[in-house]
Amino acid sequence: MSQPAYCILRAEKLTSFGSIIGSAKHTFREISTPNADASRTHLNKTFGAQDAAAVRAAIEARLPVKRRKDAVLAIEYLVTASPEWFRTAPAKQQNAYFGAAVRWLEARHGKANIVCVNMQLDETSPHLVAYVVPLTKDGRLSAKDFLGGRKVLSQMQTDFAEKIGKPVGLQRGVEGSKATHTTAKQYAAALQKNPTLAPPAAPAPTFADRVTGRARQMKEEHAAAQAEHVALVEQARNVAEVSRHARARQAAALEQLRQEVEAAKQHEVDAARLREENRLLKRELQEQRTYFQRQIADLKAALAKAADQVKGFLQKIGLLTSERDRAEAEAEELREMLYPTEHRSHTQPGKH
Repeated sequence: MSQPAYCILRAEKLTSFGSIIGSAKHTFREISTPNADASRTHLNKTFGAQDAAAVRAAIEARLPVKRRKDAVLAIEYLVTASPEWFRTAPAKQQNAYFGAAVRWLEARHGKANIVCVNMQLDETSPHLVAYVVPLTKDGRLSAKDFLGGRKVLSQMQTDFAEKIGKPVGLQRGVEGSKATHTTAKQYAAALQKNPTLAPPAAPAPTFADRVTGRARQMKEEHAAAQAEHVALVEQARNVAEVSRHARARQAAALEQLRQEVEAAKQHEVDAARLREENRLLKRELQEQRTYFQRQIADLKAALAKAADQVKGFLQKIGLLTSERDRAEAEAEELREMLYPTEHRSHTQPGKH
């Protein structure tokens, strides 16, 4: 009797750009990812934003300017299935499953709000990661409309299983199973004690059990225990995956913080350098201003001196002109006395 395979849909709210960058850096292998096979990373496929920075930019571009400080900026969806399903399902069927999941997300959120879809094939179980901006049809940023409350989440899981999982032979997780309410700490402890979490052994009814009908009851109890076991395994795997994502985001956030601190220090160094350069420039300008003022004063003095010299020259020229005019006038008087005008033409000296 083969175990049932389950479709898995998980949604995580991202409330800060730090958590978005941390998640996306893990998705795009921009930080160390020990559980990923580096030799298979080239098989991963991405649609939309192609790196962590582009994911942030694409999300930020769709966010309304006015929003609550604690608003969910994006939803990170993870789509996968039971590991045993991937071992037996042909690649065409797996691609059909993931393709249908993307169309389901587009119908739920609107194609424009899905900024990135990344299919990861370099880990043990293939899975799909999608980053979605939770904008409603009327333009509100509201993750509550999509993920609010246990009833909404349960309906989402049921709808996904019915429309996406069932066509490829995947079942919905056990609804209302006690395993669902087991704490993360308990799952992690169970996984640490027994990573394989062996399924419950099949019953071996006796002849008396068959006669009394107990065998049928034993079979039903085993089926229920087996379903609960599968849910427990999936929950344990999901917890481990969540923890891994959290560690990756924490590492990315710390790295981002370190870079921001280094950038702040560099900005302070640059600011100090600019302040010093500004101080030196001011001093140089003041020195140049003083120098030019001195040069202007010297030029003014030289111009004043030159003006005085010109004035003196003009005065001297004026005196010389006056003396010459007076001498010519006296000579003219003397000539008039010696040679009256009426006789000058006939008796001018030197003309006989």
